[in-house]
Amino acid sequence: MARILDVQCKCGYLLFRYYKAGKGRLIKCMIDRLTDDFVGIKGAATHSRPLCPSCKKELGIVMMIHGKPALKLNQGTITPIRL
Repeated sequence: MARILDVQCKCGYLLFRYYKAGKGRLIKCMIDRLTDDFVGIKGAATHSRPLCPSCKKELGIVMMIHGKPALKLNQGTITPIRL
């Protein structure tokens, strides 16, 4: 079960669209699976902490997971997504 999700901040700002494979909560986003990036996560350096352009809350931290860059999400900032 794979689908493209709209990931939004709790303030309502559309952050990015993500191709999610599998089921369960959205905890981390592999950067190579981002389809549309409205925040600038694709060019972010490792260990950077991207912010929501609208409300300036921290979205998470960019880190290497399984040898690929990924955004480990701050669950308190995004709207809950579960498949």
